[in-house]
Amino acid sequence: WYQRRVREAVVSTQSTGMDIYTALIKRLEALELFTSWLIEDNYTHVTLPAYTSHTTWPLSAILPFYKKRQVYRLVASQGQWHDISSEMLMVETKDVAGALTERLGDQGTFFKDCDTGQDLVTELDCLVYGHLNAIFMTKLPSYRMKRALGLHSRLIEYCKYVESKHGLRAQRERS
Repeated sequence: WYQRRVREAVVSTQSTGMDIYTALIKRLEALELFTSWLIEDNYTHVTLPAYTSHTTWPLSAILPFYKKRQVYRLVASQGQWHDISSEMLMVETKDVAGALTERLGDQGTFFKDCDTGQDLVTELDCLVYGHLNAIFMTKLPSYRMKRALGLHSRLIEYCKYVESKHGLRAQRERS
C-alpha cells in the first residue's frame, strides 16, 4: 500500500526526473566499478583480496578474471571510458555529484509528497545512498572519485540524514 502511494505521488510530476537521475546513478555505478576493478592499484590491494577472500583455489583465480572482464565490457559499452584518465574520472564524477547535489538542494530526499510536503523515500534515494555509502566507506589506495564526491558536502549530509532518519548506522567513519 505504502509503495503504491509513494509511486502515485512521484508519478504525478516527478517521474521523468526520477528516470533521468536513475540514469545518472548508472553512470556513478560504472565509475565506481571502473575505480575498483580497472585501476590496478585499487584492484591489487583491495578489490582482489576482498573478492577472493571467501573462495578457495582454483575459483579464487578464475572468478576475478571473469568479473574484471565483465566490468571492462560494461565500462567499454559506456563509450570511451575504457581509456579514461584520472582527470577524466574526476571530471565525470564531479559532473554526476554536481547534478545530484543540485537536484537534492536543501531537501532531505530527492522527492517530496505533493500533498503533504513530506520527504518520500524512493528507489532513487536507495540507489544514491547505496552507491555513495559504498564509495565513502571503502578505503582504496587510489580513490580520486571519493575526493571528487567529498567536494560536495551536501552528499555527505544526505547520507547522514538517511542513516539517522532510517536507523542505519555506518560501519566506518567517513573520511
